[in-house]
Amino acid sequence: MRPLDKRVLAMLAVLLAAQLAAWAARPADGPPAALAADRIPLRAGDWHGRDLGALDAMTLDMLAPDAYLNREYASADGSLAHLAVIFGHLKETFHSPGFCLLGGGWNIVAKSRLAVETGRGAPIVVNRFLLAREGYQAVVLYYYVAGARSTPSWVKHQAYLAWDRLRGRPSVGALVRLTVPAAPDAAAATERGADLLGRLHPQVAAVMKP
Repeated sequence: MRPLDKRVLAMLAVLLAAQLAAWAARPADGPPAALAADRIPLRAGDWHGRDLGALDAMTLDMLAPDAYLNREYASADGSLAHLAVIFGHLKETFHSPGFCLLGGGWNIVAKSRLAVETGRGAPIVVNRFLLAREGYQAVVLYYYVAGARSTPSWVKHQAYLAWDRLRGRPSVGALVRLTVPAAPDAAAATERGADLLGRLHPQVAAVMKP
């Protein structure tokens, strides 16, 4: 093949890649379907939940979610956990909670990843933060969901949504964040949070199915 032919092919490949990237990144026209966030159960094992109402106006304005859940769960032993699930089809709807938490005055004491059993197939992998502020500690578990796929990575989550748009499929995802008081034992708090998250994950994923 002559050098000119190679250059032409390389240019066409670059143009095609740029066009596909622009198409994948284009704003969606609107939510692909109604999201029934209230399908996530109030009862999960020995956990009982109650809805806390609307998120604050600043959060709603910044994230522009299609739907959301703002809920507190209490277990039979008195443990508490706060669940926030943010559903959306726009890129700006999703963020790393680490940035918001630091902006809220929290210090990240430790961070890691954790495998959480859901009772359905392979475990999901979530981020785990141990946070501290003014003598109070909390464990935060968070991850992203796009249809049947879940990931602790914001980058992978965005790639999943872009791939769905390229294939003409509904492109909607969720940020799932669970906060559990760390006292008196952060390891036990992590275990309690993982138990609740594992029970709720199948219902979170089901909300986004057509």
